[in-house]
Amino acid sequence: MSEIARNNCRLGRQQELTREGHQMAKACYQQAIADDPNYLPAFAEYSYVLVREFQNAWGNNRLAALDEARSLAETAVALGDDPSNESHKDFRGRWYRAMVMWNQGDFNGSFAEYEAARKLIDPKRIVQDNADLDADMAEAFIYFGDSNRAITLIEDAMVRFPDFPYWYWWNLGRAYYMVGRYQDAIDAIARISSPPNDCRLITAASKAQLGDPDGQKIMAVFSQNDPHWTIAQSAAYPYGNDTARQHWLDGLRKAGLREN
Repeated sequence: MSEIARNNCRLGRQQELTREGHQMAKACYQQAIADDPNYLPAFAEYSYVLVREFQNAWGNNRLAALDEARSLAETAVALGDDPSNESHKDFRGRWYRAMVMWNQGDFNGSFAEYEAARKLIDPKRIVQDNADLDADMAEAFIYFGDSNRAITLIEDAMVRFPDFPYWYWWNLGRAYYMVGRYQDAIDAIARISSPPNDCRLITAASKAQLGDPDGQKIMAVFSQNDPHWTIAQSAAYPYGNDTARQHWLDGLRKAGLREN
C-alpha cells in the first residue's frame, strides 16, 4: 500500500459536501488511484463520490457518473477477491457496490450485496463496521419504501456503536420524515453540529408538513446555497414505490422548492 495513496484518500474524505468540495475530493481519489492502482479503498471511496455526484447533480451527466461509480466499485470488489492483494477480503468493495446498486434501482441486489459485505467484516472491527453497514443500508430501505426498517437499523446501530458519525442522524432524520414523524426528523437533524446543506431539505419539508412557516425560510437558505436544485431533480432518485417519492416531494413543494 502506498502511503501517498492512503493520505490522498484521507484528504478526499475531509472535503466538504459542497459542489466545490466534491471536485476537490474527486481530484484526491484520482491521485490516490494513480499513486497505487491496487489500493482498494481508493476505488471504493471514489465510487461513492460519484454516487454523490449522481445524487446531487454535481456534474454534466448524472447517469454517466453512476456508471463510472459502478465500474470503480467493480474494480474494488475484484481487488478484494484477489488473494495476492493486501486488501483481500476487504468488505468495503461489496459495501460500496451495494450503494451504487440501489442508486441504480436494484434494491434487492443491493440488499444481498450488503449482506455479502457483512460476511467479510474483520472480527476485530465487527461492532463499528456492522453498525456503519446497517446505518448506511438504512438509506437504501428509505428509498425502497420501508422506512420503519430503516429506523430500526439506525437506532440499533446507535446503541451498539455510541461513537457514531453525524450521518447516522442524517439518515435517521430522513427516515423519520418518511413515516410522518416530522418533529422527530427536525430534532434528529438538529443533533448535527454543522449539517450539510442537504439536511435543510429534511428540516424544511418536516416543518412545512407541520404547518410551520419557518419551513419556507429554511428552504430559501437551502436554495441560496444550491440554486440549481429542483423538485424535478429530487424526483429523479430511484424509489421502490411511488408513494414514498410523492410523500417526499409533497414536503419539498410545501416548503417552496421550485419545480424546475
